[in-house]
Formats: sequence, C-alpha cells, structure tokens
Amino acid sequence: MNLFFEKVMEALLPGYPLRRKAYKRLIKNRHSYLYSTGWMQSLEKQKLIDGNGSPIPWMNFPVVKFLEEKLTRDLNLFEYGSGYSTCFYADRVKSVVSVEHDEKWLKVIQSEVPENVQFIFREKDIDGDYCRAIGSTGDRYDVVIVDGRDRGNCLKQSITALSPGGVILLDDTQREGFQELIDFAIQNGFKTLNMEGLKALSTEIERTTILYREGNCLGI
Repeated sequence: MNLFFEKVMEALLPGYPLRRKAYKRLIKNRHSYLYSTGWMQSLEKQKLIDGNGSPIPWMNFPVVKFLEEKLTRDLNLFEYGSGYSTCFYADRVKSVVSVEHDEKWLKVIQSEVPENVQFIFREKDIDGDYCRAIGSTGDRYDVVIVDGRDRGNCLKQSITALSPGGVILLDDTQREGFQELIDFAIQNGFKTLNMEGLKALSTEIERTTILYREGNCLGI
C-alpha cells in the first residue's frame, strides 16, 4: 500500500520522494537547523525569535550567533531601525541608542525594552535628520548597526561617530548598489567580513558585512 501511495504521489508531484525526505529531516525533526535557529518558531509566531523564544535581530543566523558570542557589557551600541533587535542588543551591551522613523512602531517597541535603551524619533528622509541622528547625540559608539532607512548616508555618518575600536554592521549587502557603500568604507580604512545565511521569516541567502579596523572591540 505504501509503495502504491509513493508511486501515486510521484506521478502527481514530481520530486515527491526528495520533498518527503526534506520534510522529515528539516520540518518534522525538532532538532534540525530550522528549529535550533528559531526559523520555524519565527514563522509560527510571525515575530523574530530564536529557538528559545527570545528576540533576535532580523539578520542572518550566522551573524546572530556571532553577535551572541562577541557583544559584551562594556560596549555602547547605536542602531538605525528599532525592533526586536533592540531587545537583543540591550540584553548584551552597556547601552543602546536606537533611531526609528515609524512613530506607531516605536510606541509598541518602547514598552518591551529595558532601561539601558534610549530611543530617538526622526521622520523618514534622505541625507537629512534621520542619518544624522547618530551625530546629534555627541557620543562615540563601539558598535553601529546600519539596518534602517537611507543606509548609504547612515553609513557615512556612522564612520565619524565610532569609538577608536568601533565596528559597523551593514545589513542586506547582497542587494544591488551596496557594493559601492562597501568600497567607500574600504577607502576610509576599513576591512570587511561578509557573513551569509538564512534569516528568520526569509527563504533566501542574505548577507551582512562587518566593517572593522585593526584593534576593534569585537576582536576580528
């Protein structure tokens, strides 16, 4: 009966045996990569969480793992684009300053973060107040996350606001046009480390580029 069923399914759905194996190994298996990273849990809850239900940034899983290992309580972090990532960073660093352009979303996320987070609201614009929010604080940051709007100008403003050992994480660098931003950083003395992989709620390989110099705070 099972053999007959397999033949019927193969006739109806070419490639069915392979899909069945993939289902058993990745979806049915609770110890698979999809579960251990939180991909399945994120899909079920429609929010960015790891395998234990804790919030994570919307970056590929190798980057999330890297940050879990490298972020420390003596670091000050600036983030372009607030969200579940803000909670993730706040649990691991000394302080977080996060700029957000969506006022409604900001009100939602403000209720979920600890006291070491400061939010800045800026209207969405190009080469204006949003990208310059980092400079308006008058501080220097060890880690800058460029994962919001107007990323090219945010990157340029971030370079001048870094601490001596500061690093920048530029997300989604697989996108068209981002290579020129990376080239700009290289021209300003940065080295690059690309990390690729699957993101929560995504189905394609995506890239984050870490921009760093010698003697950086993450020990790259």
